[in-house]
Amino acid sequence: MNKAWLVLLGMSLVLLLPVSATDGATNGRQKPYVLTAVANIGTVYWRYDCVHYRSPEWSLGIHVFRDTATTSATFRGGNLRRRREIQPGEPTLWFPFRRERLQSLSLVQATEPGTLRARVTVDWRGNHCESYFPPRVSMQLQPRG
Repeated sequence: MNKAWLVLLGMSLVLLLPVSATDGATNGRQKPYVLTAVANIGTVYWRYDCVHYRSPEWSLGIHVFRDTATTSATFRGGNLRRRREIQPGEPTLWFPFRRERLQSLSLVQATEPGTLRARVTVDWRGNHCESYFPPRVSMQLQPRG
């Protein structure tokens, strides 16, 4: 190989590195991680995007167990509020990535024995751009009654 060919090959590899480091199946966003389980409702997940924006963003998701009932989920992050109905066994429902350091997810499941309510509050203050730095989370569960 001549010298010019080696220089060209080296430059092309350097140019491709940043793209391959942030691209792929997750587009720079990390895979989801378990945040907490909510009794008889499902699993709450979290994920982060610390690549695409000037400040980090996080997203919450909920997967409702197959053998449970339809669940109403309300996400709150800053001024954004999103409400969705989730059927048992549906794929994980993800809420938008947000920069707000405090986010919450309210879950309501009404069945014949009574209504089950849960609230998951997430505090993103700090560095949560790695799976081994999970955020502070509190979960309240109001039993059926």
